[in-house]
Amino acid sequence: MTFLNGALAFGAAAFAIPLIIHLLNRSRFRTIPWGAMHLLEAVVRVNNRRLRIEQLILLAVRCAIPILLAFCLARLVLTGWQALPGDAPTSAVILLDNSYSMDAAGNGSPHFAQAIEHACQIVGALSRGSEVAVIQTGGGPTPLFDGPVFDPKAVTGQLRLLDGGYGASQMPESFDFGLGTLQEMANTRRDLIVISDFQQSDWLSIPDTTIERIRQQIDAMPIPPAVTLLQAGRPIEENVSVESLAFSNTALGVGQDLRVRANLRNHGSKAYQSARVLFRIDGTQHSVSQVTLEANQAAQALFTCRFETPGSHVIEVEVAVDDPLETDNRYSAAVPVLERIDVLLVDGAPSSKPLESETDFLSVALTPFTFGRVKLPDLIETQTVSAGKLTEDSISTARVVVLANVAKLNSDQVNLLAEYVRGGGSLLIFVGDKINTDWYNQSLFRGTDGFLPMRIDALDGSLEKPEHSTRIVAQHFEHPALQVFNDRGNGNLADAEIWKWYRLSRADGDESRTRAEETPASGRADPLVMARLETGDPLIVERPFGDGLVVQVATACDADWSNLPMRPSYLPLMQQLMTTMASQVTPPCNIKTGEPAIAVLPGDSAGAPLSLTTPAGTRHTVRPVARGTHSLVQFGRTRRPGIYTLTGPGAKRLHFVAQTSREESDPRLLDREQMQELAADLGAELVGSSAEYVQLDKTRRHGREVWRFLLFGAMGLMFAELILQQRFTRVRT
Repeated sequence: MTFLNGALAFGAAAFAIPLIIHLLNRSRFRTIPWGAMHLLEAVVRVNNRRLRIEQLILLAVRCAIPILLAFCLARLVLTGWQALPGDAPTSAVILLDNSYSMDAAGNGSPHFAQAIEHACQIVGALSRGSEVAVIQTGGGPTPLFDGPVFDPKAVTGQLRLLDGGYGASQMPESFDFGLGTLQEMANTRRDLIVISDFQQSDWLSIPDTTIERIRQQIDAMPIPPAVTLLQAGRPIEENVSVESLAFSNTALGVGQDLRVRANLRNHGSKAYQSARVLFRIDGTQHSVSQVTLEANQAAQALFTCRFETPGSHVIEVEVAVDDPLETDNRYSAAVPVLERIDVLLVDGAPSSKPLESETDFLSVALTPFTFGRVKLPDLIETQTVSAGKLTEDSISTARVVVLANVAKLNSDQVNLLAEYVRGGGSLLIFVGDKINTDWYNQSLFRGTDGFLPMRIDALDGSLEKPEHSTRIVAQHFEHPALQVFNDRGNGNLADAEIWKWYRLSRADGDESRTRAEETPASGRADPLVMARLETGDPLIVERPFGDGLVVQVATACDADWSNLPMRPSYLPLMQQLMTTMASQVTPPCNIKTGEPAIAVLPGDSAGAPLSLTTPAGTRHTVRPVARGTHSLVQFGRTRRPGIYTLTGPGAKRLHFVAQTSREESDPRLLDREQMQELAADLGAELVGSSAEYVQLDKTRRHGREVWRFLLFGAMGLMFAELILQQRFTRVRT
């Protein structure tokens, strides 16, 4: 037994007051001689014994009342039969929710600020010698320090420097990380404290089996920790968010229009009439739109812009409404704008006559303004060489290399192309009447180092018999390069007749699969069939190779084997194919939080120090490493949503935008019943503040408080004293 307020226990000495009064009253009497006293002596002896007992009972009750009241004020605690830790040091792990939903200001201050204050109070109340580890849960578990810290001032100092606004809390992973950290800590008393707003989107999405696994993991620990759930903040009712931005991912050139669709959602019951939606480019307001956001409904805002300068640009959409959570009112995206795409055309059948060379139709389709003598810039710039002039110098600046009816290459050229694609380049291969199919299959397809997507088999179709022709299957295209043809206003690939084509097949003879996946036999990715002929034969296939991409077409790129070059769909097909290939081999600049930001730079920049600025304004020095004909720079610490700016050679800036899912934009929190159910499932206890946790911790350390029972006992004794007093002093007849 012990007391939480030991000094007040001395109030129990007040029991002496009724005792002293009893003794004083006992001595206040006089002896008066009376002759007939001997007649009452027997009665007096009996009554004296009864009165003495009654007085002792009243005295005991009156002495017990101040003792019980003093014990109530001192907060008596029963420690039980087992030894309790008392002021022994603790190993504590705090799972701190720093996701963007914690930026909500439910009662004047953000929930995250309240969570920080709770965490600081808890750390400050730990016993001397305790060790503490703080793990941030937003976007994935991230420790505040490299290991547990014994200095509470250092922990609270770092806590007050933290910012919220990270991705959605990854609670199962954070529990695993926290329990693993506790396993390595030294003290026998261990606590796991979860401080969060306990948003439904974070917790109700966790499967029951995962919750059960976490509970089993806790119970199976050699020293199971005491688990406490502390809910910070209060529920909010309204919130509006920009869920995403949708725009084409194909290469964009200077002066070309970019259409942006902003997807908005109202998560509350309040409707917003004529809400202003702002569209910014590189921080400058470009246009404003107005939308109506009905309660619990979605809406869209459309914007169109064009960029007059090449380079990396940032667009941002913001919905200007007054709601408690402003973090998700904005959404940004990086847009790379190219000055040109260099394409190297390797002509396998050159000719001096117009439209007789293998690549003439292709050149016209890729640079229509140049051939039409229109004063508009072409995004694509082509250079045509013969097969013998395919060298390292000619390939060094090309984003896409095209082999058009090239019979064969020497071994040095094959190795050069393999290194080019493996290092991040794109290669497009057209067949024709000049190619050596045995050489293609032997040198470019066979083996795990082969980069040709499919084996070239028999030639099909006939120029002399048009009835043997085929067409491209009209379908809904999923590949980005062909999605433009889902709108028939952009042309119909099925209008073209294919007179001759090569049958393409896989090494295992299975032509039914169309998804890129790893084949156990070769250890390389399967080709993806982008378009098929009505015969069922693949027409356009692609396969990644290293960091690059290879696309193979089963017919010629000129008008010898089809009338496709004469159809309106040929120009958008080749334009989209080239721009998509140039874009796909470039690492994305819009990434998810936690994904690495990767930039491909010229080969001569390898080893040069570059500066990368994070959304928080901190700068890091990164160095590119050589990768084939290019160099590669990678930055992995992108847990914080926002804009990461890489300053490259020549002070050129490259922007990366890390975004998190907007699941936490739904403001609903777990209610009291759900919190109790979660606590029961985890074997945890609930508290509403750091003060409640400190009190709970004292109870855990020192035992169970019983002052409430003592108070009820004191009140019962006062009532009993009144009843006994009246009973003992009644008039007896």
